[in-house]
Amino acid sequence: MDNLSGVTFDFWSVILLFGFFQGLIFIGTVFIGYPKSKSKFLLLLLVLIITFNLFNYLILHSKLYEQVSQLVHIATPLLMLLGPVYYFYMKSLLYKDLNYKASDVLHFIPFIFIAALFSPFYFMEAGEKITLLNAQIKLGKQSLTPEIYGVLLVQIIHSFCYIFLSVKLLNEAMRGNQIRSLDKKYGWLRKFSYGFLIFWSIDFLAVLWYIVQGEIDKEAYYITMLSCAIIINILVIFAIKNNKIFIQMFLNKNRIKYETSSANTSDLRIYLKEIMDYMEEKVPYLDTEFSLSKLADYLNKPKYLVSQVLNVELGKSFYEFVNEYRFNEVKERLKDPANSNMTISAIAYDSGFHNKNTFNKVFKKQTGMTPSQFMEKYAGID
Repeated sequence: MDNLSGVTFDFWSVILLFGFFQGLIFIGTVFIGYPKSKSKFLLLLLVLIITFNLFNYLILHSKLYEQVSQLVHIATPLLMLLGPVYYFYMKSLLYKDLNYKASDVLHFIPFIFIAALFSPFYFMEAGEKITLLNAQIKLGKQSLTPEIYGVLLVQIIHSFCYIFLSVKLLNEAMRGNQIRSLDKKYGWLRKFSYGFLIFWSIDFLAVLWYIVQGEIDKEAYYITMLSCAIIINILVIFAIKNNKIFIQMFLNKNRIKYETSSANTSDLRIYLKEIMDYMEEKVPYLDTEFSLSKLADYLNKPKYLVSQVLNVELGKSFYEFVNEYRFNEVKERLKDPANSNMTISAIAYDSGFHNKNTFNKVFKKQTGMTPSQFMEKYAGID
């Protein structure tokens, strides 16, 4: 890399380089900062594939391939791993006991197929590669050969098969869910799925455009480059702004904490159902002195097990769990005109809150409004 005079460093190069380094920083931070888990490994592999793809775009766009021709298209076959890795990542989030089978090797066949298809290019001399790539870039558009048609068609079919399987997996989990509080977890996973679907759809539409045009259009290529950079940026920003949700929902961190527990997933969900039934039928949260000990005594289970159920299945502490019930109670009472003669503090106390500061903090977090603003909006109470 002695001579970099031919390298193009423009707006697109900056975007790609920024996304590439953000991807590497995200991978390094999560790898070092959190305990080992299947979910963490699969998420990092997913980000790594996208990050490598960004690097491939960067090499091609900036003409850096003239210096590192051996790295061109190394990441391209990895795109065939996006679907399987995403699918297994979703399974790791939805099911604790994710075990791999010998038949899972079949998921790698498209990757092997594409890698084999690119092998003649990989074994070209550096000079031949550079001449070929320079000719393609000079034309601005690359004609589609039968081999490229094959790659694009396999990519389309392969990607959407795994999208279908992943969404089906999530929908089945949501339909079988009888625990209301798990809706929040599934809601976040659904948002993640939609985000990934949008990313995949952009690439899919670009591929369709290539097929319709009969050639790879440089402008459409830029759109796919940008979508890769955007998804990395969104993931990094989300992890920073919503760190607790990120580590609980997308890394299964709470599960790791209790990895040595003898209680399995089905046991925990049965216990959670018992807790939810008790909370909704007996409304013990209205008692300002309600505690983890009282809940454990009623269920005839040790406190650590009740705490484990709430942490692993809901990603919440006992007080977060109880205060959510109390908040919902306050919200309903504030809407009821029959309570118009009561002060907000009185309603909060009757709903189980024993501390005004805690109540205000919980209310603001849940609604983004103060209790007074909420009353004005929904009940017309001054």
